[in-house]
Amino acid sequence: MATLSGLLKNALSSSAGVTAIVGTRIYPLELPQTPTYEAITYQRVSNTAQQGSTALRQSRYQINCWAAKYSEAQELAVAVKTALEEYTDTDQIPGIKMSQVANEFDDYDIEATVYRTVIDVILTTTGD
Repeated sequence: MATLSGLLKNALSSSAGVTAIVGTRIYPLELPQTPTYEAITYQRVSNTAQQGSTALRQSRYQINCWAAKYSEAQELAVAVKTALEEYTDTDQIPGIKMSQVANEFDDYDIEATVYRTVIDVILTTTGD
């Protein structure tokens, strides 16, 4: 059985635009101890039943686009949004019926001296 996190990672890693920038540097929750940039981390923020349906759920994921330069974080964010906007994968259960970019903001980690563009994505799914 697939997981939503696995489906999301698959959507990102099967995008030529994303992998041209990060290769395989797509991680759940946190970056490695000594990361190579650019890189992506992702995490589930919420998971709720869609009103009026017991079969569909909405899950919000936060995708962090990390880079040494602000312009690189922005470029990676564009690739991620292109890969995920209206993405579907219903071949498995759970499946992604629709992916929608819901929010985006920029951040800078002064201690690590790294830029981050954060993208919130809502996945309408069949199951958890």
